[in-house]
Amino acid sequence: MMPLTTRRRARRRTIGRRTIVLGVAILVTVIVVGGLMEVSRNSGTYSAQTNRSFAAQVKVIAESSNVTAGSVRTLMEDLPSQSRQALQAELDSAVQQTARQQGEAATLSVPAPPGSIARNLGATFSDRAQAMSDLRAALDGLLGLHPLPVAGSPSATASAVATPTLLSSTSATNQIAAAGTLLARSDRAYSAMEKTLAAAKGHARVPASVWVTRPQRWQLGAVATQVDQVASSPSLAGVPQLMVTAIRLSPSALPQPSGVPTPGVSTLSPTNLIVVSVVLSNKGTVDEPAATVHISLVNQTSGRTVAVTRQAALASLGSATVPPALFSVKPGQTYGLHVNLDVPELQTSTTSTAFSELLIVAPATPTTTVAK
Repeated sequence: MMPLTTRRRARRRTIGRRTIVLGVAILVTVIVVGGLMEVSRNSGTYSAQTNRSFAAQVKVIAESSNVTAGSVRTLMEDLPSQSRQALQAELDSAVQQTARQQGEAATLSVPAPPGSIARNLGATFSDRAQAMSDLRAALDGLLGLHPLPVAGSPSATASAVATPTLLSSTSATNQIAAAGTLLARSDRAYSAMEKTLAAAKGHARVPASVWVTRPQRWQLGAVATQVDQVASSPSLAGVPQLMVTAIRLSPSALPQPSGVPTPGVSTLSPTNLIVVSVVLSNKGTVDEPAATVHISLVNQTSGRTVAVTRQAALASLGSATVPPALFSVKPGQTYGLHVNLDVPELQTSTTSTAFSELLIVAPATPTTTVAK
C-alpha cells in the first residue's frame, strides 16, 4: 500500500495537470472568440467597401440609361411627325445603347453584392434591352423599315437588304404595349435593387432610374391610337424612286475624231463581245428587294434582238450594280442598246428610267502582210 505522503503528492500532481489543461482550453477559447470577432469586424468593412464600389459602377450605367430613356420618351411623344430615316436612326440608337448598358451591367467588377442586388440589376437592363429591340421590330414591321447598316461595317456598303417582316396595326400595337410592360418591370427591379443596396452594409446610394413616367402612354388603347397615327403619317409614308444612274460599256467608247461626242451614239473598238453594266439607285424612302432592269441589244441590219433581265436588292438611298449583261457582236455592225427599268407601281416620276444608245462596232483591222 502507497504511503500517505506519496498519495498526497500524486493527487497534487494530477490536480496541477488538470489546472494546466483547463487554462490552455480557456486561452484557446479566448483566441478563437477574439479571432472570430476580428473576422466579423473585417468582414463588415469589406462588405461595405464592396457595396460602395458596386454602387459607383451602377451610377455610371444608370445615368447612361436615363439619357437613353429621355431620348425614347421624346421619340414616342413625337412619332407621327418623324421621317422614316430619322425614326430608324433613333430606334437603332436606342437598341445599341441599351444592349451596351446590359453588357456593362453583366460585367461589373466581382464580387458583386450577394442576394437580390446583382440579380435585380441584371434583370433591369436585360428587360430594357429587350423592350427596345421589340419596339424597333414593331415599328419596322408596321412601316416596312429595317435597321440601318453600322458605319464602317462590311454591310455598310452592301446593296442587298432583307425584306422586313410586315406587321398589321393590331400586331404592332400588342408588341409595343408588351415592350412598355417590360420597361415598367425593369423600373420595379431597379427600385428594389436601389432600396436593398441602401439598406445593406455601407448604405450605398445610386441615382434613380425610371423609364416609364407616364404608364397610360403604354396602355393598349393609347398605343393603338398612336399606331393609327403612325400608319397614316405623310412623313412616314414610303415613297418609291428608282432610277438608272450609270451605264458602263466594255470595251469603252472610243473618242470621236472631231473631239465632240455625238449624243446617243458610241463607237467601240473592234470586238466580238460587249459587256453592259447598269447601276441602279434607290432615291426613295422604301426598300426595293427586287429592282428589275431589262437590257436589250438590237442588230440594226438584221433586226435580231437579244434581251436579258437583271435584278438587284436596294435599300432606301442605296445603289447597286446589277449583274453584267454579255452580248455577242460582230465588228463592222451597228447595234441599238436599250435599257428599261421596271418602275414601281406607286412611283410618279419616270426620270432616268429608260435609255437608248446606238453602238457602232468598228470593223476589224485588216491583217497586213509584209513581203520578204
